[in-house]
Amino acid sequence: MFNKKKKYYFSDDSIATDTIIAFVLGGISLVAELIGIISSVRTGGNVPEFMGVLYVCAILLSICGIAFAWFGFEAEEGGVKSKRWSISLNVFTLLVPLFVIGLYFFID
Repeated sequence: MFNKKKKYYFSDDSIATDTIIAFVLGGISLVAELIGIISSVRTGGNVPEFMGVLYVCAILLSICGIAFAWFGFEAEEGGVKSKRWSISLNVFTLLVPLFVIGLYFFID
């Protein structure tokens, strides 16, 4: 009766930690891609070379985001809806630069 210990939790169990990391990586990747697309449209396609590096970084971030989303999907805590959204966001952010690069090679 007197040896009962209270458990204190400093995180919320409604979303898995890996899912949160996947959302952050997907969001950063999406912002990087939007910056690249907007700057390409504004300059008529004459963007600096670091925009290519930005796209490669966006692809790597989305691949890491897919990995974290998969780990979050296998975790027990959290709902399935947020896990599915994190996978969808990262797959979308992976397909956007690949689609843009494919358009570049198709048009050229």
